[in-house]
Amino acid sequence: MNKRYLIILEVIWIVTGILCLIAGIRYATRSGGNKTYIFFLLAIVSFLFAWLRDRERKK
Repeated sequence: MNKRYLIILEVIWIVTGILCLIAGIRYATRSGGNKTYIFFLLAIVSFLFAWLRDRERKK
């Protein structure tokens, strides 16, 4: 795969993870914390995919 494409994909996963963290924190503060685990779970998955893309790119 093209390395530039892998970098763009990695940045997209990082941005998605950050947005999930922000949404989880906002949802926790506004609604009292009900069901916020899904946002944090999605953030972890996004950061995991970014890490995997980073490893793939460096190979």
